[in-house]
Amino acid sequence: MRRKPDRTLLALLPPLIAFIAFGAARVDAPLSLIGLLFDSAWAFAVAAVVLTFGGAALLSIRPVELRVAGLLAPSRPPTAEESHRLRGLLDAVGRRASMDTAGVVLLIHRTTELNAAAGAVRLLFVTEGALRREDTELEALLAHELGHHRGLHPLATTVVWWLALPGEVLARVYFALRRIGARLRARPLVVLLTVALVVWQLAVMWIYYVGKLLAQRAARLSEFIADAAAVEWGYGPALLDLYRTTPEPEPAGRLARLLADHPPITQRIARVEALALHAPR
Repeated sequence: MRRKPDRTLLALLPPLIAFIAFGAARVDAPLSLIGLLFDSAWAFAVAAVVLTFGGAALLSIRPVELRVAGLLAPSRPPTAEESHRLRGLLDAVGRRASMDTAGVVLLIHRTTELNAAAGAVRLLFVTEGALRREDTELEALLAHELGHHRGLHPLATTVVWWLALPGEVLARVYFALRRIGARLRARPLVVLLTVALVVWQLAVMWIYYVGKLLAQRAARLSEFIADAAAVEWGYGPALLDLYRTTPEPEPAGRLARLLADHPPITQRIARVEALALHAPR
């Protein structure tokens, strides 16, 4: 499959550095599981880079990739009928995009939601809900996901996700502490303890949260780039039909918009409309 790295990889570099810095800082912390494994922050940083990129390389091995997919998403192989339909549509996209799609691994995500997702090196998930759409719209959806694969978005996102795991675990610890504190009967003590935990959490995890915001920004950018790829290949009108008939709640508030991994559907429609005016049909 022909790859064409784009701005998403550059946008993922700052959160990647932030997550490594967060883990390195935990090594020197008074209480830290990471600190029990590493004697120095530099040792952690080197190990994190080696293990993360080594793990990403392992995803090029199909059995490993499928095993990881089974752990992360409840999916199944397509039936013979589904495979025939999806392969035909995907091959049509490949011809327009000048990409060999024979190596793409199709999986069906067990949900009625309308969605599709590109994963790892060659995985392409399609929901059971998406299979109910017309061929033109489904083909446009596959084109969008192939745009992600062309830009190496799924693989780069996997690298950043692995580096974010220490922060994810620690965030759950703080959440559990707040839940335990909320069970106290003395209301003033609950408020005081909650404020103290939040301040402590922010002081410890601010680098992680900065990285998280930057990673979500990169995810939103990747959606615009994948849309642009689909429009470039002539799927602008079908993509617009798909988005205009897909109900999607807008994020409520600035923080929700910053934490979202997809841009508002209204913004995506506006950009696709602008690009489609000058794209082939």
